[in-house]
Amino acid sequence: MTSLSAMSLSHLKFRHLMLIVLLVDQGTLHKAAQVLNVSQPAVTGMLNDLERLLGLVLFERGRQGVAPTAATRAIVDRCRLMLHEFDHLVGTINRASSGEPTLLRVGIVPQAFVAFFPQTVERFRARGGCALQAREGTGRQLLDALLRGELDCVVGRLPGGGSSEDPGIAPLRFVKLYEEDICVVAGTGHPLAHNKSPTFEALAACDWVLQRPDSSVRAALAEAFLRQGHRLPAPVVESATYIQSLSLVANSQLLTVTPRRAAERQAALGLVRIVDIRLNVSPMQVGLITRQSATQLPAVALFQTCFVESVGAVDAVDGGLR
Repeated sequence: MTSLSAMSLSHLKFRHLMLIVLLVDQGTLHKAAQVLNVSQPAVTGMLNDLERLLGLVLFERGRQGVAPTAATRAIVDRCRLMLHEFDHLVGTINRASSGEPTLLRVGIVPQAFVAFFPQTVERFRARGGCALQAREGTGRQLLDALLRGELDCVVGRLPGGGSSEDPGIAPLRFVKLYEEDICVVAGTGHPLAHNKSPTFEALAACDWVLQRPDSSVRAALAEAFLRQGHRLPAPVVESATYIQSLSLVANSQLLTVTPRRAAERQAALGLVRIVDIRLNVSPMQVGLITRQSATQLPAVALFQTCFVESVGAVDAVDGGLR
């Protein structure tokens, strides 16, 4: 097969990229035509033209609709990314034309948001940083949004502990910001709250509130249990964030696991107690994550510098209070 050059694809349009994504998502020419507000024959013609341009069969046609070929499955994520980046470009142009500042889209996991984001914003703005758009979510949700081009960077953790063998992190660039330990937390009235030598057997016998299965904090706790020959109990309550978990624990007989910094803040207020047991799991690496293929934006570099400084400043204050 003859290799394609950028010049040979000069007739490729964003409407073609939209068509690929729509057909993958909708599964029929008719539904794609409705979204594009054109006739079904027009969509058929557009698809035929696109396949001739690329020299590929993109979809298998059938009576029930269309099915993407292996070639389409290989390129559809890149098409989504380009469409999201184009949407962001349009937004940037509109902001510039109306005199508004540019926008840095940041995804951030809840613990990092609560502990460090306010101070980072202050430093970032003081140094002439642009407007920020923050999105919270689980690490997995935010990384998926980053790969789709909906975010410029993510403060969070890599899946699978960041193993270089994990294919999910291949398109990502990771710069460490800080490390985070985890700990078991109980309400002040829980039987284990003041126990000086709790065991994993005692933990396994308790009721738990835990974050969703894709939570890296929950995965680390499960690893700690397995190393001691136990299975992590199924939670009686499943929460969306560690903030919800801490609130429940403070007013119940449940246990939870959270980032240590967050637990120490709640314990200092007398709301919860950190259970005195070592989990013996490696600290989680929290970093600034960007796409390998993306040009490093000056705003991202400034945000990274401000975040690292904020971590140092907050930890210095917290250390003095311990």
